[in-house]
Amino acid sequence: MDRNSVSRLLLIAAGLLALYFFMGRKSSDAPVVPSAETYINAPDFAPDLVDDKAAPQPPEGELCSIKTSKYEADLSGRGAAIVHFRLLEQRFAQSLAADISSTPDHERWRSLRALFRTPGADDQFRYDRFPWKAKQLDAKTCEFSYEDAGLVAVKKVYRSGSGSYELDVETTVSNLADVPKKHRFSTGVFAWRFNKELSGSLGRVSPFVSDVACAGGTQITRKNPDDFKNGWHFETGVDRFVTVSNYYFAQAIFPEPDQKVDCALITEGWPTAVGQSASDDNAAKSYRAWMNYPVRELAPKGSATYRQTAFFGPKERSVLAHVAGGNRGADGLIDLGFFTVVAKVLVNFLNILHDKVTFGNWGLAIILMTVCVRLVLFPLTWKSIQSTVAMRRIKPELDALKEKFKDDQQAFGLAQMELWRKHKINPLGGCLPQLVQMPVWFAMYRTLQTAAEMYHVKFLWFADLSAPDRFYILPLLLGGFMILQQRIVPMQGVDPVQAKMMTWMMPIVFTVMMLFLPAALGVYMLTNSILGIVQQLAIEKFAPPPPPAGTIQVREITAAR
Repeated sequence: MDRNSVSRLLLIAAGLLALYFFMGRKSSDAPVVPSAETYINAPDFAPDLVDDKAAPQPPEGELCSIKTSKYEADLSGRGAAIVHFRLLEQRFAQSLAADISSTPDHERWRSLRALFRTPGADDQFRYDRFPWKAKQLDAKTCEFSYEDAGLVAVKKVYRSGSGSYELDVETTVSNLADVPKKHRFSTGVFAWRFNKELSGSLGRVSPFVSDVACAGGTQITRKNPDDFKNGWHFETGVDRFVTVSNYYFAQAIFPEPDQKVDCALITEGWPTAVGQSASDDNAAKSYRAWMNYPVRELAPKGSATYRQTAFFGPKERSVLAHVAGGNRGADGLIDLGFFTVVAKVLVNFLNILHDKVTFGNWGLAIILMTVCVRLVLFPLTWKSIQSTVAMRRIKPELDALKEKFKDDQQAFGLAQMELWRKHKINPLGGCLPQLVQMPVWFAMYRTLQTAAEMYHVKFLWFADLSAPDRFYILPLLLGGFMILQQRIVPMQGVDPVQAKMMTWMMPIVFTVMMLFLPAALGVYMLTNSILGIVQQLAIEKFAPPPPPAGTIQVREITAAR
């Protein structure tokens, strides 16, 4: 493959890479607005669409708080659910993600709210909305209770869990009636985001762009707003978790081990004013993930207890490994995209470098991982180098063929193929190794783009490795090194216009992209660029390009004299 074809291929690959960056994870512009028909024709069971308008509007009620070294959770008697969940670690407390709860003003969608009624199982509770009595048992335990005399009593206890960002939740329903009564217990997690919070910029997706998901067995069903144009999504046999999750943080509920439940997922657009456009910055989206237990009939004076572990925190791998006692597949809360298998290997290796080699320095871990990835991929790179060297060696012969068959492209093509065959050159030898490496590049991008471990972590002059370089030093350095790399190896066999475009356009594109991408990704790209320059210098030293044809002729004439 000649240099002209290679440059085109590289340009196409860069374009695809840029498209991947620019697209990211999008949020739909078309809101799904609930209608009357949605309430009437909700398939199977749509938990928060139960018509409860006859219920008395409960007051806000007493607040009860649970505080640990990692978080402070405020729960309200209005719904016995989460009002605020504040992270106390400094790098989270000083960020926009300090409070994971985004629905304090939406009582129906406060996380861990419990519902008990569904068609066919609604004779035990008259309402889903009722005032709970709050009781602070100790600094890490809250109890909520409600009783409808002669009908039902319910008690809900929150305790700080064994994990860093966990709550253990236990709900007990007792039948006070003299006849059997039915209920269906449901609980969920929710998020509410305005469009202005969800809008990203160029290659950077907003960290608040969210999805809803549930997991059972080895299967994870993940849905984004575009997947709900036809309404709710339902799953059965869920035994791992239901979640509302954004790039760095998750709200998730884990049932007891071996307990199988159903889940109901929905994301809807919600205009916040009459006549508001779906794309208005103040329009919003609601994200809801419900965990629904089977219908339960209680005998007179009988009771049923439901237990869950709730997780509200950063999606750090070391944290997720121990959620709900471990071995619950909580790492599935992280969406690593199409190249998940490759990305998981990179993540695990990065964590090893961080913990064992760089002693807690994420920036150095990224640099060292980049070096290691280059070494691992060197066999493929070596194939590309060999192809480049071979092409350089036959360039005088190829130039002679171009001159000989300049008026017959078909004859030139046949002669070129014969020249390749004679020297045992594979024209794709320099391109295929680069294409094989692309999954690693995409996986690396996804890994560093979504790593909660980098959230508000400092390195060198970067205040936050998960955010762009606020001083623009990194993008300019990257662009400068890319231009230097092009200068070291000037284009051969390419017309001046195309050579100029490759020399300047590519560095400019990547510089602009890096203005908006996380600094962690920029550290990787800059390190990779520097290693590429070292590689090019080595090639130039040990396999320099042949001199131009005219120079050879001058030397031959001089030698003859």
